Amino acid sequence: MYKRQVSDHAEAARLALADCERACTRIGEGVALLKTDPQALEAFQFANRAMWQQRVHTLLAEATRRGQVPPSATRLTAIDQPSNRSWRLFQLAFILLNLPGCGDLSHPERDLDPSATADLLWFPTGGGKTEAYLGLTAFVLGLRRLQGVVAGRRGDVGVAVLMRYTLRLLTLQQFQRATALICACETIRREALARQDARWGVEPFRIGLWVGAKTTPNSTERANDAARQHRGQAKGAPSGMASPAQLTNCPWCGCEVDPGKHLKVETAQQGRGRTLLFCGDPLGQCAFSEAQAPGEGLPVVVVDQEIYHRPPALLIATVDKFAQLPWRGETQMLFGQVNRWCSRHGFLSPSIENHPGSHPARPGFAATKVTDHAPLRPPDLIIQDELHLISGPLGSLVGLYETAIDRLSAWEVNGRWVRPKVIASTATIRQAQDQVQRVFMRRVEVFPPHGLDLADNFFAIRRAPGPDTPGRRYLGICAPGERLKSTLIRTYIALLAAAQTLYEGRGCGAAADPWMTLVGYFNSLRELGGMRRLIDDDIRARLRNAHERGFSRRFLNPPFVEELTSRKQAGDIPRLLDRLEVAFDPAKEAARKARFKSGERRRPGKGFDKPLDLLLATSMISVGVDVQRLGLMAVTGQPKNTAEYIQATSRVGRRHPGLVCTVYNWARPRDLSHYERFAHYHATFYQHVEALSVTPFASGALERGLAGVVVALIRLLTDEFNANLRAQALDKSRPIVQEAIDAIVRRVEEIEGKSLASSVRKEIDVKLDKWLQQAQGQGYQLGYQASRDGTAKALLRNPGEGKWQPFTTLHSLRDVEPSVGLILKER
Repeated sequence: MYKRQVSDHAEAARLALADCERACTRIGEGVALLKTDPQALEAFQFANRAMWQQRVHTLLAEATRRGQVPPSATRLTAIDQPSNRSWRLFQLAFILLNLPGCGDLSHPERDLDPSATADLLWFPTGGGKTEAYLGLTAFVLGLRRLQGVVAGRRGDVGVAVLMRYTLRLLTLQQFQRATALICACETIRREALARQDARWGVEPFRIGLWVGAKTTPNSTERANDAARQHRGQAKGAPSGMASPAQLTNCPWCGCEVDPGKHLKVETAQQGRGRTLLFCGDPLGQCAFSEAQAPGEGLPVVVVDQEIYHRPPALLIATVDKFAQLPWRGETQMLFGQVNRWCSRHGFLSPSIENHPGSHPARPGFAATKVTDHAPLRPPDLIIQDELHLISGPLGSLVGLYETAIDRLSAWEVNGRWVRPKVIASTATIRQAQDQVQRVFMRRVEVFPPHGLDLADNFFAIRRAPGPDTPGRRYLGICAPGERLKSTLIRTYIALLAAAQTLYEGRGCGAAADPWMTLVGYFNSLRELGGMRRLIDDDIRARLRNAHERGFSRRFLNPPFVEELTSRKQAGDIPRLLDRLEVAFDPAKEAARKARFKSGERRRPGKGFDKPLDLLLATSMISVGVDVQRLGLMAVTGQPKNTAEYIQATSRVGRRHPGLVCTVYNWARPRDLSHYERFAHYHATFYQHVEALSVTPFASGALERGLAGVVVALIRLLTDEFNANLRAQALDKSRPIVQEAIDAIVRRVEEIEGKSLASSVRKEIDVKLDKWLQQAQGQGYQLGYQASRDGTAKALLRNPGEGKWQPFTTLHSLRDVEPSVGLILKER
């Protein structure tokens, strides 16, 4: 028995070392590529320069927002230091091992075979995963520009990198960070072009934000309505309205961006159909101010219609948005399927039917004529951040729609089909191989491999928190026999008053800032709402008398508390994230009080300069909130799963020592069990991360999403069935229809086996027969959507329109359960 156990350990050690050796070999292949491929080397140098500029300008923008440096062109000197623009070892290694897969179109990692590799970057939250894949993004952007036309497809335009997130908060904050990288790439391109060097292209680098209609406008006309409201030229308030102003400050210099002044819209009738956002630098020295870039501004595209016409080099999207593929024929342009070019309005596809063939000259614009254009190169890199969130019903539908995305992103080069390189990242996951196989139909390589010593894998060393290595401490609180609300009130008062004592009574001042903003985490909106009332009614009053218990008095003056939940309007989130960055500082506090005594009021549009005392949040905070100054959190009850607990509590203690106080409800057996095993659980909580369930071809997922995937592939693969009324022309014998069916069936067979694949093929045939029956109907035409004049009947049905039909198609991948309205009748 002992010998068998030794053998088992030896086999585990052999597999662990094999992973390390494979990673080492791949890193060596990346280095060899740089030695032998001049274009890869030049793109790598481009990526390093872009990330250098991104990093120092991000720090500069943060300092500007905090008022620590004046807005001038000479402020980079103190920030542009080697310590602020250096790679961490794991970041550089991850980039190197992915260079061959990103740079060589014939590499096995790009093959259609299921043995192709997807790389998973597994690293603790706050360790720098974002910078690693942003560096790889910059490499892909530069390399495509250098390679030019490949297999008849242009690489200097079109979407090069597709970055996907699950939550809008995470998407918005990562969009702000990635915009700084695109600004760096665009600055490099402009400087080269000024020297008559066009190696990085003449088309600007741009970043796109493709999210829901409640966050960003779907059309330029709606963006114009929002801009008019921001300027006060239209009735209604812009709060809560989808807005193209998703940046509150310039990511390059940090100057404020005021939508009322710095947002301009050219409608398609007036000009190019562009929505422009400019840096608000009052001196006009920023490269993205209106003085320096009058026709372009910041390189951001956030309006759906403009994203289709001018596909950005980097597209950031929520996974929900891909439910629009069957509904919007223009989405094929995101995958390079264009057929015409208008020099005034951008690329076109057959679904854009009302675009004129030419435009007459007008002031500022020459006469133009629409010309035919070959397809563009599809995305080369797909990044899925926070992979652990791709689970449950949402993850199953994401995996199902990935069938269409994977095929639409594939293209033929020299007789060989090429797929995009896929990378993912997470800090908490288990059974990654099964999840990646089901979602991406690829095998997974986890980096960095754990090796033989879990505490030291060469790229990261695990150290216990101590005086020399401050980290995050966890404190469990349980009061048997006491009401949970009473325990929470006393916990909040103790934390808020103790922080005030350090800040004021002990003379720590700004050094106590990490603990001055208390983050309250709740498992439900109901619990959060109850705590909000207690804060307003009870805690606020008791803090005024905290000196009676030996603490410093603390006065919570409005607006002292904010919520970060799904109830928050999309337009309010960027301002809230900015306010979280505002630190407690005695000097600034004295200046604020002086302004108040003198009667000076806050200038409209300048935002709140007062730091936040309390932030109440639900699971929305567990990803996407990257505020380095936060250091104090109170968790109400044990979250539903360990991954959520790790992710949420990792929002504090990033730059400074952090304290997490978990208040357990003694009346809940699960909470009590975690409290009793508190020390062991927290010492080993990565071992308690739950395995994720993703079943893209389960009956429920197929019922909800199969029709959308079938229509998306038939409609978007080529021009043949793209236009709305081409739904009428369906012919099952056409090669493109058979190709769409085969793509789905082949994926089902690889993941679930031949038996289910055969059943899915039959189900698709039944759906196509229903489609043909509608197409052959008398007295009407069949379109994917009904025409405005009523002559075309809709093939696709909206969820909630009566009984679920064969072509009822989701608008969002979260539409997995129908909502039910309840009316309470009193008797």
